[in-house]
Amino acid sequence: MEVSLLADHPYEINQIAKWYYNEWASQIPNVTEAMVRTSISEKSINRTDIPLAIIIRDQDELVGVAELKLKENSNYPEYKYWLGGIFVAPSKRGKGLSNLLVSEALNKAFSLGINKLHLQCEIHNVALYEKHGFKILHEARHHEIATMIMVRLAAT
Repeated sequence: MEVSLLADHPYEINQIAKWYYNEWASQIPNVTEAMVRTSISEKSINRTDIPLAIIIRDQDELVGVAELKLKENSNYPEYKYWLGGIFVAPSKRGKGLSNLLVSEALNKAFSLGINKLHLQCEIHNVALYEKHGFKILHEARHHEIATMIMVRLAAT
C-alpha cells in the first residue's frame, strides 16, 4: 500500500468524483458529477495547505481517499478545519484502510499545525472515529440524514 497526496496523482480525480457522486452527492438535488469533480480538483494542488486529499494506492490501483477541508459546513462557520470524504473502494473494504486513512489525515493535519479537526459522519460511523480520539459534539442533519458532528484535538 502506498499512501500519498492527490497532488502527486491528479489523474485520480475522475475516479474519486465517481465514487463520491455515487455514494453521496447523487442524493443531493442539483449536484452533478462535474461539480464534485471541480471540488476534488481544488484538493489536488495542495501539499502543505488545506484543502488537500490523501490517497491510498495498491499496486497502482486507487483504493481509498480522505480529505482535509476548510470550513466545510456552512452551518458551523466557527469550525475551521474538517476531515471528510473518507472512502474505500467497495472491493477493498474490511481491510483496515479507513483506519489508515484517518490516521494519515490526522498526522498530516497536526503536522501542518492544525490543533482542532472536525468531522460530520453518519451515526453508524461514529465508532470508527472514536477509535481515533474524536469526541461527539452534537447531532446534526445533512440533507435529511441524521449525522454527528465530532471533534479531535491535537495531543498536547
